[in-house]
Amino acid sequence: MKKKLIVLSSSVLSFMPLIALAQPTGGRCSSVEQFGTIQSIICKIGDILDIIIPILIILAVVYFIWGVITYFISDDEEAKKKGRDRIIYGIIGLVVIVAVWGLVGIVNRTFGLGVGTNAPITPITPNY
Repeated sequence: MKKKLIVLSSSVLSFMPLIALAQPTGGRCSSVEQFGTIQSIICKIGDILDIIIPILIILAVVYFIWGVITYFISDDEEAKKKGRDRIIYGIIGLVVIVAVWGLVGIVNRTFGLGVGTNAPITPITPNY
């Protein structure tokens, strides 16, 4: 039983460098100079979501792996049922997170809100 845990934990730890993602500094709001505008507020919310979504994905994967470990290590039927439930809930969580992330990507590309797109210029009133 301990050998299964050691093998499983060593295989999980071998993928840990993949979790450390390199990200350029500044985010997509680095070109927005006016603070307090709707565009800057939307950019800040987008930057916050860009940080939160990968964390949620990591938490869902950890919860799934915790369920797998609980299922394989436990001898009691009640503990196996809890492990199986964690596996199912982890998969459901991953599917929901990735689906919402995909829908947000589709909306961004549809309306030209993504990084590197030529979004229409917001009209401003001239200062006389």
